Amino acid sequence: MKRLVQILVVALFAAVQASAQDEPAPRRGGPARNPNGPWFGVTLPPAPGKDPAVIVGTRTTRPVTMPADPASPELTGAVLRRDLETIVAFSKESRATKEIGSGQLWGRVSGLPSGAKPIAWAAEQFRQAGIKDVRIQPINQDPQARFWFPLSWEVKLLGDSSLGAGSADVVLQSSIPLSASELPNGPLTAPLVYVGTGGAAVLEHIDVKGKIAVQLSVPQGHMVFERGPVTSQSQELFRRGAVAVLNLVRLPGNELARDFSNCGGPCFNIGGRDGQFVESVIDAATRAGKGDKVRAQLTLKTETRRGLKAENAVAIIPGRSDETVIIDAHADAWFDGAGDNADGFAVMIGLARHFAKPANRPDRTLVFIASAGHHSPGINGPRSFVSANPNLVAKAVLVFNIEHVAQRNFSPARSTYDDGYRQAVADTGEAPIYAGVSNEAPFLNTLFQEGVTRFGVNFISATSDMGSGEMGGFMTINAARITTIQAPPLYHTTGEVLDVISTPGLERMARFLAYFVREVAAAPKAKVNP
Repeated sequence: MKRLVQILVVALFAAVQASAQDEPAPRRGGPARNPNGPWFGVTLPPAPGKDPAVIVGTRTTRPVTMPADPASPELTGAVLRRDLETIVAFSKESRATKEIGSGQLWGRVSGLPSGAKPIAWAAEQFRQAGIKDVRIQPINQDPQARFWFPLSWEVKLLGDSSLGAGSADVVLQSSIPLSASELPNGPLTAPLVYVGTGGAAVLEHIDVKGKIAVQLSVPQGHMVFERGPVTSQSQELFRRGAVAVLNLVRLPGNELARDFSNCGGPCFNIGGRDGQFVESVIDAATRAGKGDKVRAQLTLKTETRRGLKAENAVAIIPGRSDETVIIDAHADAWFDGAGDNADGFAVMIGLARHFAKPANRPDRTLVFIASAGHHSPGINGPRSFVSANPNLVAKAVLVFNIEHVAQRNFSPARSTYDDGYRQAVADTGEAPIYAGVSNEAPFLNTLFQEGVTRFGVNFISATSDMGSGEMGGFMTINAARITTIQAPPLYHTTGEVLDVISTPGLERMARFLAYFVREVAAAPKAKVNP
């Protein structure tokens, strides 16, 4: 047996070595292709939109293999995909009309017309489905809240002949400023200093005074998990005298990534390919003794808005009991927002149509919320619903949040770039989905297990009581609180486009949730809330 293990280890080591020899080594830290050329020969980042964050090949996602229900066309992938496209179109309109400043930032923004339109559309879908009790409920922004908007901005690496003949200015197109950055004195120009992932042991030896500090973030999962480290180190860099901070966010492609905030000074995220360029230039300049010549110019115009208004659309389907099952999906989004949360929003609309049919009348009353969401400061759809509907809340047996549910899964692809930077490639399944059950009821967790075995939904293997995202506004409800949510890397980025949403994944989730809601609506209360 020992001899067999030795043979397997040797064989595995040889296979890894062979694989490594097949892959081009990243050029960062190695010799540039043409050290006398522009920017020491470092490959320039791609133009906006040239390369997708995720390569979506010709192999389609796994089909839905469960028996089709001919009486439920509203739950088919084709119908849900049509709604998904309609929802994303509201974001595209926001971009086309330059709803926010120069149009560099867009989305379905609660408090603005782009946020109101999907709510009005959802209310009309509820009515067309035959739901008689549809309510539009107004939301006033918290008077203490302020909504910071970046209107226009630019991060430009300044060309200098000492960095290679012909080194012209390079605008980092993936840059995006973070709340609540300001440049009150106009454009800021300063040298760059690279601090990597930092930490006290590193920062102790780096002088950042009067410089733009460049820190590296390598998200594991999505950027939510990096908020603490990025923000706390940014604040430390400003305490040490940095005049600005650039966060190089190492994600697929070259996407704008809207996450992190309150850095303590002017702070910008930089996308993957742009970040690779910045790192490689700083390395090459440092090897050539020209590190102090790498400079950037930052420009930023902003405004702050208060007194905004939004709405929830609420649809009530009476059951045989006045006890309620509340089903929520938020409509707001940054950028196209196909995954956060157009996919969950489309599934919720499909479920409302399904249960609006007399043949599918539930045992308990169902309450569907097209929520204004939680992205806009001082506007929270769930909290507003709870405040406006005490009778429905008091009768609640379960609250279900549908959020990020059908994005495709993807893996690193072989690099096609001279600098070794990797793209990502979609596989034929959906990204893992958390299933959070606040009270850890065995009955509810058993239903999620059936979601895997009967419907093929890719729920993570461990049970959880997680209640992230939209669920925060429902925490005061004394009932089982359920969250289904994916945590993919492209969350809150321009990479969340229609191509990365699985149409069979939409149908898998919709058919499972129809089953889940039906079972919960009929189950004894003691099983749902033991």
